[in-house]
Amino acid sequence: MPIRLILIAVLAVLSMSLVPVLIKSTSANEVSIGIFRLAIALIIISPLVFYKKLLSALSRQQLLGLFYIGFCFGLHWLSYFYSIKTAGAALAAIAVSTYGAHLILLNALFKGYRVSLSECLAIAVCIGGCVLVSPKVNWQEASSIGLISGLISAVLYAAMPLLHQRVGELPTLTRTWGQFAFALLVFLLFFSEFEMPKTTLDWQQLLALAIVCTLLAHGLWVKASTELPALFTAMIYYLYVPLAMLSSYYFLKEEIGLKMMLGAALIILANMSLALLQWRRQKS
Repeated sequence: MPIRLILIAVLAVLSMSLVPVLIKSTSANEVSIGIFRLAIALIIISPLVFYKKLLSALSRQQLLGLFYIGFCFGLHWLSYFYSIKTAGAALAAIAVSTYGAHLILLNALFKGYRVSLSECLAIAVCIGGCVLVSPKVNWQEASSIGLISGLISAVLYAAMPLLHQRVGELPTLTRTWGQFAFALLVFLLFFSEFEMPKTTLDWQQLLALAIVCTLLAHGLWVKASTELPALFTAMIYYLYVPLAMLSSYYFLKEEIGLKMMLGAALIILANMSLALLQWRRQKS
């Protein structure tokens, strides 16, 4: 296995771990963040895509596949941004980290994957971790709704590898462009809520989100998650949670209590166990 792919995955996760803090700290709303990030990324990569004529040879089925990827990605981002704004950067990152358990369940639902007893136990541990990190349920409080939004975002994120694999024959650049372009359409549905950045700091934060955390991070992650075995991408991805928690504690002064750390540890352990169980099943 090329060490280059592992390094690409690590760099992608390091870049993505900046997202919760940058989104929480900017005064821009969720729609503005999404439109700005996607538009900047597309402006940068579209000339190369059109120069190489990567879209001209797409079949109708491949184009539809790119639409599904982008639509799912757009909803994932929208729900994740809302979760960060309402539940906090650390809790939103923890919620999205449950995606490994959702990936198993989606495989069972759509691909006939048979979930073993060990995997059921790991999913139960993941649910226990979610209960630990959950604030006291109160539908009048934004944090409860934000956590639910983060879990929905995790389901959508878990669907992404399955959708990418359906058009895995396409180059990484083509799939990245399709993911961003069709996700932008999702955000444009809410264009009436778009606001231009108000301060120099907002501009800097949005540019960092667009170039480092979108173009660089997701482009690298699309390549790594498509070409690396699921076990390795899962192990590397879960660096995201402690990095995001540390940055939210240091930069945003969010409270990271023992209960939250224990819950996050259970969620990470459960999802890494699921990845290992899947890898062993494929080897047998």
